[in-house]
Amino acid sequence: PAAGKMILNCLESFPKLTLEANVQPITRSVLRVRLSIKAEFKWKDAVHGNALKWLIWVEDSNNEHIYHSETFFLTKKASREDPQTVAFTIPIFEPLPPQYYVRCICD
Repeated sequence: PAAGKMILNCLESFPKLTLEANVQPITRSVLRVRLSIKAEFKWKDAVHGNALKWLIWVEDSNNEHIYHSETFFLTKKASREDPQTVAFTIPIFEPLPPQYYVRCICD
């Protein structure tokens, strides 16, 4: 019971993002992706510092191809504001994969 508050405190500050993707075709072979990124954790200077580096990538459902990858920095100020937006394009190849996955991990 005494460790419960400490565990809850750690879990609440564990870096977590909510991603919302808006995907539009530009041509038959290119998609535009706009990601809306919202921080879903309590920022603690002692733990997170001034900014967190995130790796974002798009892959197919079989994990065979990475169609896009980039680095995203989330600052303390940005974590408190409206969702951040990242936009990029990805190629479309035949045969089309059944799904594309956008993944994100804190570095």
